[in-house]
Amino acid sequence: MLHEFLTDVVGQIVVITFFVLSMIMVLEYLNVFSKGHVHGFMQRQSGLQILIAAVLGIVPGCIGTYTAVSLYTHNVIGFGALLANLIATTGDEAFWMLSKMPDKALMIFVGLFVLSMVAGYIANIFVSKRSNSCGQESHFVLHNTHDHHRHQSLHGNIIENFRHISAHRLVLLISIIVFIVLTLCGFLGEHHHHGGEVEGDEEGFNFVSVISLVVAAVALYVVVRVPEHFLEDHIWHHVIGQHFWKILTWTSFALVIVFVVNEVCDIETWVKQFSGGSVYIFCMVAAILIGLIPESGPHVVFIMLYCNGVMPLGALLANCIVQDGHGAIPLFAESKKDFFIVKGIKVVLAVLIGAAFWWLS
Repeated sequence: MLHEFLTDVVGQIVVITFFVLSMIMVLEYLNVFSKGHVHGFMQRQSGLQILIAAVLGIVPGCIGTYTAVSLYTHNVIGFGALLANLIATTGDEAFWMLSKMPDKALMIFVGLFVLSMVAGYIANIFVSKRSNSCGQESHFVLHNTHDHHRHQSLHGNIIENFRHISAHRLVLLISIIVFIVLTLCGFLGEHHHHGGEVEGDEEGFNFVSVISLVVAAVALYVVVRVPEHFLEDHIWHHVIGQHFWKILTWTSFALVIVFVVNEVCDIETWVKQFSGGSVYIFCMVAAILIGLIPESGPHVVFIMLYCNGVMPLGALLANCIVQDGHGAIPLFAESKKDFFIVKGIKVVLAVLIGAAFWWLS
């Protein structure tokens, strides 16, 4: 149990925290480098936001969702785009579905993509009637003001940066390099599903590892290249000072709770018993309740039951709509209000889609 906790939970905490902070760091760099033009362009293109967010959502794994959440909490994309992303995603279960039922998986992905686009546009209609989106309580701030830093070069002298290296730059460099080494050695990046029978696990490991290494490389470049004023004001005080402990604390809390629940409760057996009577409404309730868990493992049960002919397609779709793997945990850390609003909307959509399939069948 201790080994599983260290390799699974602690590893996921490190990957999620590092990836989200690195994305914020890169966004901060790009926004200041472009003098806010990229940020402003994305804010004006609500339709493009939703399309990009939905595409990120259907990318297998949680990386696309981490990216969308980072963009949202930075106020680069709106609530409609966030909702589209979290509806479209199926997390790590995408690898499992592609390996077990590729034809049905592609149909489900297309269906979720269309549903996410429609829901995103509708959400934007209602959100636009209010002064701000649901994410305005976020503490992520892009530095848009034309202060004196904006007129200084973001490309510091690398030799000078190392010759007079500060303690903060050294800490960041060591942290990123350690993360890269641990990822290359296979200690980070792999998602372990309970039961261990997921053939797509190796695919998931490769994908997550490659994306994590790319983001780490970009973050390393930023830390090495930027001058001291940018490192101190934008990275250390803003990214690390304001968000590191919050993301680390709430990510750890959520994953530890899920781990304990999985150890205490046999969710797979419970779901099988719950759906064993072939009563559609029981399957729907189980799918939605399990979908609320911010974890990838429990949702594999519904795919297994569907492949064995026990779980109806409507219930599987309901679970896919409600669940978002680990992707929404950073959102929970930054804005619990938005997290529960999104979950509530997804539950309503899951009920409607499930009822429609029940009526058609």
